[in-house]
Amino acid sequence: MSVDKELVLKISNLSKLDIKDNDLDIFIKNFKEIVEYIDLLDSVSIDTKVNVDDFNKDYSMRDDTEVIKLTNDQVLLNANNKEDKFFSVKKVIEDEE
Repeated sequence: MSVDKELVLKISNLSKLDIKDNDLDIFIKNFKEIVEYIDLLDSVSIDTKVNVDDFNKDYSMRDDTEVIKLTNDQVLLNANNKEDKFFSVKKVIEDEE
C-alpha cells in the first residue's frame, strides 16, 4: 500500500484528527513505517500447526460464578441521550462521496 499525503488526509478525516500542515510529513513517515511493519508480518510463513485446545485449558477450568449485572433501565439512568432502551450517539462515520 502506498502511503501518501492523500491517504493520510483521508485517514485523519475519518478518524476526526486535525493534523497541522507542519506535522503532515511526520504522520506520513509514521504511517509508512506502520504499513511496512504490517507487510513484514504478513510475509511471515507459519508452517507449524498449533492445537488451540492447549491454550484454552486454563480458561476452561475456571469456576463459574454468577455475576450481578445492572438492568437496562439502571444503565440508562445516567445517559444524556437515549432512544427506547439504547444509548443515542452521534454518527461518527461519514459516507464517502
